[in-house]
Amino acid sequence: MSIHLTPEQEQRIQTIVKAGAYRSAEEALDAAVAAVENAAAPDFEGTQEELEELLREGLESGEAVAADRAFRNRLRADTDRIAREHKARKPHP
Repeated sequence: MSIHLTPEQEQRIQTIVKAGAYRSAEEALDAAVAAVENAAAPDFEGTQEELEELLREGLESGEAVAADRAFRNRLRADTDRIAREHKARKPHP
C-alpha cells in the first residue's frame, strides 16, 4: 500500500525527525499509527492483531465517519506529546 501525504503532513514529520524525536520518517509514522490505534480503542485489552482486525472491519462496514476538527486537534496534540516524551527519553551523547 502506498500513501500520499499532504505537504503539511510531510513538513510535520520532517520537523519531528529533524528535532531528533525519531530516527526516520518511517519510525515517526509508526508512532503516529500507534497513537491513532490507541485513540480509537484506548481500553482495548486484546492483541494487536485483534485490534487491527476490528479496525479493518469497522472501516469496511461503511459506518466509518470522517474525523471532525476536535478529534484531529486532539490527535495532533497527542502525537506532539508522544514526540516530546520520546525525545526526552532519548539518550544524549
